Amino acid sequence: MSMFLRQWHQRGGLFAFLFMGWLGISGFLLNQSASWGLDAIRVGSQTLMAMYGLHPEVPDSGYKQGEHWLATTTENTVVDGHVLNAHIPSPLGFAAVNIDGSQTLFVATKDKVTVLDTDGRVIDELSDYLLPVGAVSALGTTSSGEDGASTIVVKGERSYTSRDGIAWVPLQDDSAVSWSQQTALSEGIKSQVEPFARPTVALEQVLIDLHSGRLFGRVGPWVINTVGVICVWLSISGVWMMWRANKRKTSARRR
Repeated sequence: MSMFLRQWHQRGGLFAFLFMGWLGISGFLLNQSASWGLDAIRVGSQTLMAMYGLHPEVPDSGYKQGEHWLATTTENTVVDGHVLNAHIPSPLGFAAVNIDGSQTLFVATKDKVTVLDTDGRVIDELSDYLLPVGAVSALGTTSSGEDGASTIVVKGERSYTSRDGIAWVPLQDDSAVSWSQQTALSEGIKSQVEPFARPTVALEQVLIDLHSGRLFGRVGPWVINTVGVICVWLSISGVWMMWRANKRKTSARRR
């Protein structure tokens, strides 16, 4: 029995050593995650995403006005092929107007309107007191005045129009407004969006799932549980063998 326990104690010890080493390292990294910025790092390995069951999801619809378009993926907002630095989730409208001889783009969500240039750079963000409505329900454009200049229109409790997105005036009749609506995206636009539709996962989450074994599906947690059981067995068998060895030494001394 002693020989049997020694053999399997060694084998189990090597197995547990490898896993306990990883658990110790991953636990240390998780404790340092915030201070080392690991929670801000995103991992996009295709192999890793396949283990999570994540795949690129290119949207079928978006917003278009003239030559300009907007599409949103799970993690990115793409305007005319340019990915925005700040993701705008769930936009409800997209419009382009001519301001001072150049095109200016507007993206509306429920609580704000983001102003962009044609290269996708954020010019301004209109929210709270900068908007004439408490909550935006629609975004559109209309021709205003005899010169036919295009203006931006937001709708909330009522409709308001502006030439520059700064000074807003009530719009008495919004029947002539061209409201922004989602439309099907062409295959050409989808191909431009695809590189930005690839999913990523926070490095901290990967460490958590590796530490717990959940990254490997249903089998992973059982492997970790098995390591725990082996460690308990190693402790018990180690104490038993130490007790047997001490008992033999005591018996030998008495003789």
